[in-house]
Amino acid sequence: MEKQFRTYEKVIGLCFLLATVTYAIGNQMIENGVHGHLELGSTRLGIVFELINSFAVVIIGWMSFKVLKSYNKTIIKGYMFARFIEGFLLAVGAISVLLITQANIEPILKLRELCFSLAMLSLGGFSSYYCWYLLMKRLAPKWMMGLGFIGYLCLLIYSIIMLISGFAPIWLFTPGGLFELIFPIYLIMKGFNRPFNDSLNN
Repeated sequence: MEKQFRTYEKVIGLCFLLATVTYAIGNQMIENGVHGHLELGSTRLGIVFELINSFAVVIIGWMSFKVLKSYNKTIIKGYMFARFIEGFLLAVGAISVLLITQANIEPILKLRELCFSLAMLSLGGFSSYYCWYLLMKRLAPKWMMGLGFIGYLCLLIYSIIMLISGFAPIWLFTPGGLFELIFPIYLIMKGFNRPFNDSLNN
């Protein structure tokens, strides 16, 4: 069972990295395609990359629940559903690009922006709580989960400002971006600080 959970932790880490890379590439390809810098095929490939990102974040939520549900099922399940909501909203934003015509570019881009802001609201709102819980339970290094808490709190603030004003400082992504590079590497290399007996109770 312990070997199985280590596999889950490694997959979670890989999915964090996969989500970061695929969304960055996909979003850039879509942005370039919408503004006429790439052909239609490249834009559709960008949509595929963003859908891979959505799949990856859903896997993160589901496998995190599988590994940690013996601690506080309500909190871990909440994190899982927050990831599901994030994945769904980002997928809607990606697929909406297929509906773009010369007449509706701006409304579709506004829809993508709304989906992204709501996805970050879901992610930031519950992930900050999730990181705080992991910090209190000492399931990962305090400095790392502290960075995660601050990072997702900044993401929550970013999404609220975006929903209210339509503009928010991009630097608010910096702490969360660092966390989502460091944390997955930690999971791949070491995994959560779970006592062996706890893992058997999952």
